Amino acid sequence: MEKWKRILAAALSLCLLGSLAACGGKLTEKDAETFVKGRLDASYLGSYDQSYIDLVEDMTMDDAKEMHEYYLEAEAEYLLSYFEVDYPTDEMTERAEKLIETLYSKSKYTVGSASKTKDGDFVVEVTVSPVELPSLVTDEFCLNALEEAGYVEAETEEELIAADAVYGMLILDELESLLPQLSYGEDQIIMLQLKLDDEGYYSLVETGMQKLDEVIIDYFGTYAD
Repeated sequence: MEKWKRILAAALSLCLLGSLAACGGKLTEKDAETFVKGRLDASYLGSYDQSYIDLVEDMTMDDAKEMHEYYLEAEAEYLLSYFEVDYPTDEMTERAEKLIETLYSKSKYTVGSASKTKDGDFVVEVTVSPVELPSLVTDEFCLNALEEAGYVEAETEEELIAADAVYGMLILDELESLLPQLSYGEDQIIMLQLKLDDEGYYSLVETGMQKLDEVIIDYFGTYAD
């Protein structure tokens, strides 16, 4: 699962990379901080700072909103995949996206000061408090949900699809019921790098964003206190 998550994050970032190359020239430490915070706020919170958009070449407000929607869709797909829902319905997918939007709205991260390296790159420290919710769903609940959905009796593909539709909704019911118990795991410090290319443009090094994407919602309880 963790490997799949990293691949998803990489694919997502590459899809958006063309519109997220920070303007070249004399980028300052303050610009780097604004860029990183603006990127995270747009991706997770659906909050769009004009000063961030102005830093990104050819970016529009619609582009920033599209990025947020893409993050919601990708994370919802991962959420359902994590709980082994193989045949999500449109209704289930929409409901999962709304749940992810709620979880993203509760994201906690702090963007620290940027520092410039001797190579002209910038490094920005981000402290993330992982959202703890999916790991609250117990194995016992999942097994009972599978039984209630009819997986035990299902033999044909049609019966499996029908059982999956029930099971997925039961999982979402449980996650939504656990929202009042949402907490945060141990803070994780992640270094994001803005790398200068030969043409004078800066872009985020994707390994840092992949790591941040892995910890923003803690599926495995890895960081739980």
